[in-house]
Amino acid sequence: MILVSTFVILYKSRFMRLTHLHLFDYLYRAYNAWPRIYDGITQLFSIGQWEKWQNRVFDDLEGKKILEIGVGPGHLLLKMVQKGYRVTGLELRKGMAYEARRKVKKAGLDIDILQQSVYRLPFKSETFDCIVMTFVLAEIVNLDKAIIEMKRVLKKGGKVIVIAGGIPQDRNIIAKLLFKFIGSQTTLRIERDNKGYFERYGFAVTRTDFGPFNVVNKIVSIKK
Repeated sequence: MILVSTFVILYKSRFMRLTHLHLFDYLYRAYNAWPRIYDGITQLFSIGQWEKWQNRVFDDLEGKKILEIGVGPGHLLLKMVQKGYRVTGLELRKGMAYEARRKVKKAGLDIDILQQSVYRLPFKSETFDCIVMTFVLAEIVNLDKAIIEMKRVLKKGGKVIVIAGGIPQDRNIIAKLLFKFIGSQTTLRIERDNKGYFERYGFAVTRTDFGPFNVVNKIVSIKK
């Protein structure tokens, strides 16, 4: 994220007079379009911490039946299955879904990876013990509608565990400057109060910030 922000700053200072393109959106879409290079780029942007950040979900996982929304190339999904969880995956991007299924097949596993919208989950009510989302929440336009659906398919006492980037709670000056530059170059909802959204729908919510300048956070929302 720091490297991306630096690039955006340089871009803005030299080229902003020439164009109003959302540069960060183009970068974001580009590396998501090529699953085979996705791993290298995410490691670069996160200073080698991407998997470590994702693995924080294991501190809060309970039960056995897990829904992962936005599986990407499938790394976290496979880890959860290897630890004994029964996981169903959702991934809208065709290329990412293909790569995740390829990894699953290579591992000799049978895991459902559906290309299904978070706004209309194809599951019965109170199906899952936990829902996991890592670095996809900022892409969801209608978070109200998504939370209503997640709450429906989640068991009572179940958790929505989110790892996301966003403006930190301490609103430190470095983070504020980074997000000011990134925010002008993206349509991703990086400054949205995600914790407040889950609280609005009756969840008991905790949030922990970490990473460089606290720009990464974990939100754990428990269905009452």
